[in-house]
Amino acid sequence: MADSRAPLFDQAELDAVRRPVAEATNLPGGLYVEPAVFALEQESIFAKSWICAGRVDDLSEAGAFMTTEIAGRSVLLVRGEDGAVRGFHNVCRHRGACLVQTDCGTARSFRCNYHGWTYGSDGGLLAAPLMDERPGFDKNDHGLAGVRTEVWGGFVFVNLDPGATELSDAMAGFPDLSRYDLENLRRGHEVSYDVQANWKVLCENYSECYHCALVHPQLNRVTDYRSGGNSFEGPGFNGGPMMLAEGFTTMSTTGERRHPVIEGVGDEETRVHYLHFYPSFLIALLPEYVLLHRVQPDGPGRSRVSCEWFYPESTLAQSDFDASEEIEFWDVTNRQDWGLCEMVQQGAASRLRPGPYHPLEYCVHAFDRWYVERVGKRLESLSR
Repeated sequence: MADSRAPLFDQAELDAVRRPVAEATNLPGGLYVEPAVFALEQESIFAKSWICAGRVDDLSEAGAFMTTEIAGRSVLLVRGEDGAVRGFHNVCRHRGACLVQTDCGTARSFRCNYHGWTYGSDGGLLAAPLMDERPGFDKNDHGLAGVRTEVWGGFVFVNLDPGATELSDAMAGFPDLSRYDLENLRRGHEVSYDVQANWKVLCENYSECYHCALVHPQLNRVTDYRSGGNSFEGPGFNGGPMMLAEGFTTMSTTGERRHPVIEGVGDEETRVHYLHFYPSFLIALLPEYVLLHRVQPDGPGRSRVSCEWFYPESTLAQSDFDASEEIEFWDVTNRQDWGLCEMVQQGAASRLRPGPYHPLEYCVHAFDRWYVERVGKRLESLSR
């Protein structure tokens, strides 16, 4: 019997995304809702890209560890006795049990609760009860499986693909952010959100301010949606600046700066930079703090978002330090955005013909085009 279901998309719709922004149309709605598409993205994007897993200062001492999930795999990050940060598949090499069951902590060794196999902070197998009864067994052959791990700007990035390009190559052309001294900033606050929308919807929403005047009055009064310079893109990122409106010195509920400007920012005091490193690292750089959103897909129609505020240590050490105004400002903005994203997710299920991009959605188009180029050929098997 013939399959009567409507196709997810046709090739012409994918080809239309690749056109110049003035002629292009958006991604087909089926790409936001189908489990088969989500599974393909997990394997072809998240399992083969550099994903931010956290901050290196969260692993401040030997034995400090944290776990995270990437493309459905549990990953263990550990600070070794030699000071190096290493990543491993969080899986015992005996029968494949998940090794570490907690999000973070400190331990000199990691013992599997199934059969007692125990590993050191360097991933080496320390003990395997009774395995000396198996002829030829060598502990050196059964250490934890490594995961590529690199640090950029104080952020720990992980790539599950052993053959992937270096992080520095993946970030080729990424703007120089050394003036913000990212590696020496410290987290001042963190909020987690559970959003009922596909990860691509969140990334697209972050990349445009066409909606800002209508939806974000508190944001638009501080940075007008048409302010700033031209948007730009690179092979693995996009971004653009926005200017603080006259009379405002930061992005907060009052718009009034309460913290010292990051040393080195200099003449950037009136500008905010927004950058998206694909697939899911969204960073905003302000004169006195840096805001990060990390998007973690949790199904075709659900995403988890970690929103973090970073400041110089000297700012956090001030006796009167109070970040409540910028935290409230962005929490309000985020919740407004999540509502929009959930509306888009609901609409995507209708799979109507994709609409056009506005010129202000240049960065959305850049991301969508990257997406199609990354997974387009593999999507063809799902188009009928």
